[in-house]
Amino acid sequence: MFNGQRFWTYFKYDLTKMWRNHVKAAILIGFSGLILYILGIAFNAVFNGVWAAPGFGSRVVVFFIACFALELYQTRTYGYLTKRREGAAWLMIPASTFEKWLSMILITLVVIPVAFLATYVIIDAILALADPTYGQLLIGAAKTTIANAQQSLAEANDEYSTTWSLGVFALPAIVGYICNFLYFLLCGISFKRNKILWAFIILSIASIAFSTIMTTMGLQSDYYEVNELAEAEELIRSMIGWSTIASGVLAAGFAGGIYYRIKTLKH
Repeated sequence: MFNGQRFWTYFKYDLTKMWRNHVKAAILIGFSGLILYILGIAFNAVFNGVWAAPGFGSRVVVFFIACFALELYQTRTYGYLTKRREGAAWLMIPASTFEKWLSMILITLVVIPVAFLATYVIIDAILALADPTYGQLLIGAAKTTIANAQQSLAEANDEYSTTWSLGVFALPAIVGYICNFLYFLLCGISFKRNKILWAFIILSIASIAFSTIMTTMGLQSDYYEVNELAEAEELIRSMIGWSTIASGVLAAGFAGGIYYRIKTLKH
């Protein structure tokens, strides 16, 4: 049974425990932009004799690496549940399975990504203000990219029969992010050791199976022949829609698997 006050009490406890257990990783991933800046300044000062911040391209690469690392780290956020002592202590906490599951989902899908992005953007802005050699803000570049994409889509809509918008591409990205985070979280609470390794083994097997199925169905050959641009647009739109639905179904399945796992967790 769900109790709002009890859930809020447990949620605050869960947040505090999460920070205490993973503060080092949070600093390493969230402050990776600052770490790159310090290393870049030191490298240029020692080898080039100038004060110069890392290039914009390297900053973008490090940001996406940090995003990927954040996804992988979900195998460790609640990985302690597979340990006999810590997992048994967690089971004894006076909160329902649903409350624990809901807290886990909110922290994984909302708190951690928002905290990471906020930290990264704030540090990026501070460095840009403090150092004239730093260059363009990441968030400024993102706004410019979005504006250019909107303009390109507007021009495409004048030429093509299908109406395109950023939402068509943003929704699959969001659903994919949810699916990835939940998948690595599920692997983290399912395997006792080598959590990331097993996660990638399963992904590899699933990828091979999916490719085999697609080949059998003829979707990787000339099965679809389009004679007009409108047909190609509809095909692309359909593929995006079905991939989004598939990712949503997977995400729901992972969320259900997480609930089942913590409900049946025993030590």
